[in-house]
Amino acid sequence: MSALFIILQQELKLGFRHFGRILANFLFFLIFISSFSLLAQTKENQAFGSSIAIWIALLSCLIFSSAEFLKKDFDDGSIEQAMLSCENFEIFILAKILANWLILCFPLLIATSFLKPESEFLILVFLASLAINFICCFCGCLSILSNSAPLIATIALPLIIPILLISCGDFWISFKLLFGLAVFLGLVLTFATAKIVRIAVL
Repeated sequence: MSALFIILQQELKLGFRHFGRILANFLFFLIFISSFSLLAQTKENQAFGSSIAIWIALLSCLIFSSAEFLKKDFDDGSIEQAMLSCENFEIFILAKILANWLILCFPLLIATSFLKPESEFLILVFLASLAINFICCFCGCLSILSNSAPLIATIALPLIIPILLISCGDFWISFKLLFGLAVFLGLVLTFATAKIVRIAVL
């Protein structure tokens, strides 16, 4: 567990050096929601539309920010060094995935808390975004194998859509399902991502 926090801390420091990428992601989120809100003229549409806008904007940011997950590390040889230096390579992959979520998604969740300050909604968004982040990072790591954008869409969307549907249900049922999915996807997709990286290196 200490290795996870050490790697995560290092990845966060490296990630925050690319402040322009974080800012662009944040601005896209705000611009999308602002544009969507302008289209909703009535109060009823605004109440419903704000939730839809947040989900779509959050999903778009996660997909685009994870489109080439690990691609840069693979090209510059950082992945091979990590495989040699880390006793448990899956811990390294998990730290990379969590760092991606903390750097690019957590600021959006903070903005969401001001846009829609409802505790139940925020908890579901938190869990759903974490689960979707695991899916997007797994699909994004396929970019180290080839130009696989169609394959990424084919794999990601059938997994993401049920998560969005679950998030719109009863709070306690949605909470239990999303919590279980986040843990399950975190375990399975971390090992799957590590396996794909090993195949690509070999």
